[in-house]
Amino acid sequence: MNLNRITYSERSTYILEVITIDVMDMYWWLLWGSLAIAIIFLFLGNVLDGLLDGLGELFNPLLLFGTLSVIAGSGVLLTKYTVWSPLLVLTISIFIGICAYFLLYYFLIIPMSRAESSNAISVYDLQGKMGEVLTTIPATGMGEVFIELPNGSRNETAKSFDEADIQQGTKIVVIEVQDQIVYVSKLEELD
Repeated sequence: MNLNRITYSERSTYILEVITIDVMDMYWWLLWGSLAIAIIFLFLGNVLDGLLDGLGELFNPLLLFGTLSVIAGSGVLLTKYTVWSPLLVLTISIFIGICAYFLLYYFLIIPMSRAESSNAISVYDLQGKMGEVLTTIPATGMGEVFIELPNGSRNETAKSFDEADIQQGTKIVVIEVQDQIVYVSKLEELD
């Protein structure tokens, strides 16, 4: 098409059509590219985490590329099914992407990071738990106790809280924990 022989109105319509096609292609490339990278990070995230450690939790690569996918997907849909200008479509798509970013961050990333760190039990969580003496605990020395928990069992270094000998096989209760050592007392049976 020779742009010198058409009117200004026709020229701007032609340019707008060309821009819409290019914008649509750009949205598709962004959509497929960001989805591919998000999927790669989903499966190889632990391997690739070292590359992006300094970014922190707020800039999680899975979250960033997922957000770019939302921006691109909404751009494709709004470009195809509305008559809005490409700039308006881009603005609305970015707004939708930002909303998706914060929704994913607060309802997916934060709960997942908390779930990962809550599986292990700290020695300080053993206070009040019951167990059994594995190695006799002398009055002024240390022994070893076995404590069974819902998510596994633990052997811990122990001292007598009452400064009395506690023989192997005796049922105990953890009274307190200091410096990674559990202080235990004999568990007395109620008759």
